[in-house]
Amino acid sequence: MFIFSKEQKVFTIGKVQIGGQPGQNPPALIGSIFYNSHKIVENEQKGLFNKQQAESLINIQDEWAEKTGIPAILDVVGDYPEALIRYIEFVASTTDTPLLMDGVTASVRISVCKHLKEIGLTKGIIYNSIDFHSDDVELVAIKDAGLEQAVLLTYGPRFIWPKDKLKLIAGEIEGKNLLEKAKEAGVDKVIIDTAVLDVPSIGISARAIYLVKEELGLPAGTAPCNAIYIWSKGKEFNAIKNSIISTSAMIHTLGADFILYGSIANAPLIFPATAIVESCIAYNNRREFKIRPGKGHPITKIF
Repeated sequence: MFIFSKEQKVFTIGKVQIGGQPGQNPPALIGSIFYNSHKIVENEQKGLFNKQQAESLINIQDEWAEKTGIPAILDVVGDYPEALIRYIEFVASTTDTPLLMDGVTASVRISVCKHLKEIGLTKGIIYNSIDFHSDDVELVAIKDAGLEQAVLLTYGPRFIWPKDKLKLIAGEIEGKNLLEKAKEAGVDKVIIDTAVLDVPSIGISARAIYLVKEELGLPAGTAPCNAIYIWSKGKEFNAIKNSIISTSAMIHTLGADFILYGSIANAPLIFPATAIVESCIAYNNRREFKIRPGKGHPITKIF
C-alpha cells in the first residue's frame, strides 16, 4: 500500500467527507436512479415514477452506507428539465444523502439550476459536470444558482491519456482548463472524474486517478460501470455485476475517492465489497504510515 506525497484536499459535501490519503476517508459510492430504461420511471419527459419503489431503493442504499461505513451519494439522472426537477425534489425530501445533478445535456442542467435557485435547493447538490465543452453560459448558470461543488469531467478528444487529463484539469490548453472554469463558475469544491471510454480504458482512468491525487491533491474517481454496461461480452459471460465490483476495487486500490457503481439496485453487492477493500487499505496504512481512519470508518464497523 502507499500514500500520496502531495497534501490531499478533503471536502465536506453534506454529510460526506471526500478526499484524503488512502485509508483516511473511504470512497463514496454513487448509485444511479431514474436513469434511461430504469423500470421505476413511468414517463421520462414529465418525471413520473413509482415513488414507493424509488424510496425503497434510496433507503436500501442509505442502510448499506450505515451498516458498512462507506458513504453514499445519489446520481439523479434526467433527460428533461421537468423530469430532473421532479426527481431532485423527491430525492431531497426522502434522504439527506448528497446528490449529483446529472442532466444529460448542458441545456437540461442549466434549466434545472435556475429552478433550484428559485426554490433554495442547492445545498448538498453536486453539479455533474463541467467539462471541455462547458461554455460561459453554463458557467454563469452554475454561479447564479450558488452551487458550491461540481464534478470536473476529464473527457475530450485530445485528452485520452493520463498526462493529457492532468493538462485538461490544470495545464495550459487552448481555452480555459477545468479548474479555471470551476473558479469562473464559483465552485469551491471539485471532484475529478477521470472518464472511462471502454473496458480497457478503465486502466487509463485508474492511472489518471493516481496522478490527479499525487500531483494535484484533489479528490478523484470515475465510473467503471459505464464501460462494463456497454461491454459486448459482458452478458455472454454473465459477468456484468461481478465486473463492476472488480473494476471498482481496482480503482479503489489506486486511491479513488468516489466510485459510480451503476444502478442503485446493486448497493447490497458493492457496499460490503468496498468496505472489505477499504478496511484492508486502512489497516496497512495505519500501521505503516500512521494514517488515522476517519470517524465511522468501515474498519470499525464490519469486523
